[in-house]
Amino acid sequence: MEDDTPPLKIILHQANTDDSNQGENETNTGFIMWPSAVMLAHHLSENPRIWRGDDTPDGDIMELGAGCGLSGLTAAKLMKNDDSENDDKVVFTDYNPAVLENLRRNILLNEFDVDHEVFGLDWFDQQPNDENGDAIEREKNTWVDMDGQIHSQFRLILGADLLVCSNDADLVASTIDCALMEGGHAVILGPSSDKRFGVSNFPEACRSLGLAVTVDEDILEANQDAKEEDGSQQQFMDGLELGGYNQRASTSCHDFTMFTIRKPAALAEDV
Repeated sequence: MEDDTPPLKIILHQANTDDSNQGENETNTGFIMWPSAVMLAHHLSENPRIWRGDDTPDGDIMELGAGCGLSGLTAAKLMKNDDSENDDKVVFTDYNPAVLENLRRNILLNEFDVDHEVFGLDWFDQQPNDENGDAIEREKNTWVDMDGQIHSQFRLILGADLLVCSNDADLVASTIDCALMEGGHAVILGPSSDKRFGVSNFPEACRSLGLAVTVDEDILEANQDAKEEDGSQQQFMDGLELGGYNQRASTSCHDFTMFTIRKPAALAEDV
């Protein structure tokens, strides 16, 4: 029986920047769509249990370091088309004001009914200690936006190409710990450890906070196999090339690594 579900269509605008060294400045990485975002979008479309929350508590979805917003937009569009009438909110977050403005533009371009919001989020604001090493007092089970507003946690956090600098492992892990509810999970996808600083340290950074982590270094192969089964492998690879990943250059470019992070429910305290 053929699947007559219409193809998922997402419209994206890449933000303008005068930075001639695009991608080298950590505040400017959200202006363009990165290859891992394309891969994560395909992975979400092939694995509906992730965005449906089949094995998580009720809650909303965050895209962390959203950039152009492809992963969050994909989740929102998939939920809109889902017969389960999932009404979860999708929250898009990033750091640079110009990137946030472009996120709002991309949301308008895609005209969907899913509840959504856009917030500035600084990973440094989610750390347990300040720059002097002193503990930061904050409300339990919350995260804070760049305006100082406190927000509740999410059942699912999505992120693509977040681990770039050497200190990103600790920063991203702490942010996920702040923003992820107990029983929830995060899916973080990016290049392999030989192409990005911080990738190799990320699992231990998560585990040191009590988060459970699984690592999948065969995500590209798995998605290719899935596409071969339904005859759309060429469309899949075309999409990756549009996102900047060329299959023919895979040996000199990068492979993908996916981290699935889960926050175990806290053990009940003895009475």
